[in-house]
Amino acid sequence: MNQITTNKLTMLLIISVLLVFIEVTFFGNGSIIFALLGIVMIYMSISKRRKWSFWIGTIISIISLFSMWSLRIAVVVTLVYILWQLKKGTPVSISLPDQSDYNPSEVQPIIQNKAFSLQSTPANAYEWQDIHVQGIVSDLTIDTTQTLLPKGTSLISIRQGFGKVRIAVPYEVPVRIHFNTLVGDVQLFGNKMPRLWNKTISMKDGYNPEVESTVELIITVSTLFGDVEVIRK
Repeated sequence: MNQITTNKLTMLLIISVLLVFIEVTFFGNGSIIFALLGIVMIYMSISKRRKWSFWIGTIISIISLFSMWSLRIAVVVTLVYILWQLKKGTPVSISLPDQSDYNPSEVQPIIQNKAFSLQSTPANAYEWQDIHVQGIVSDLTIDTTQTLLPKGTSLISIRQGFGKVRIAVPYEVPVRIHFNTLVGDVQLFGNKMPRLWNKTISMKDGYNPEVESTVELIITVSTLFGDVEVIRK
C-alpha cells in the first residue's frame, strides 16, 4: 500500500499555497477576495443560524476557489497521482502518524484511520478494542452487540470531516454520548433531533441509580459536516 506521508502532504500544501500566492500577486486574480467573503458569510451564518447565508457563502467559496488556475492544477495533479496508483493496483492511503515505531505483531484495530473510507465492524463475533479513529470522508458502522464489552469503561472516539456514523449498542449497557458538529443531523435511540448548526450535545441513556452497572460505553464524535445515529438492539 502506497502511503502519502505527512511530509508529502506538507509539501503539497506548501506548493498549493505558493501557486495561489503567485497567481494573486503576479496575475492579479481577485477570486481569493470572493473566496474569503464566502468564508466570512459561512462563519456569520453559523454564529447567527442563517441557513441561506451559509449556502450562499459555500457556493461563492467553491466557485471562487475553483476559478483559480493554481488550485485547479493542484486538484488535477492530485487526481492524476491517485488514478496512476490505482492503475498500478496500489491503493492509496494517507498516513498522518509517524509509522517508524510500528510493530507488525501488534493487534490491528477494528476500525482504522483512513482519509477516505467505508468501514464497519465484523458481522460476526469479534474481540472488543476501544476505537479511536480519524478520517476526512468516512462512513462508519460500529456494532457493539457482536462483541462482549469488558468491565469498566469502553470508549468510541471518532473525529472526521464528512460522513455518517452509525453505532448499535446492547440494551443493557449504559451509554454516554458527546457529539459536536458544524452541520449535522442526530438520531439517538429512535429520537430524531433538529439539525445542529455549530453545536455540541451530550446525552446519557440506560443509567439506573438503583443498580450499579459494571459496564459503561462512552461515545464521542466530532465532525464538520456529518450525521450520527445511535440505536439499541
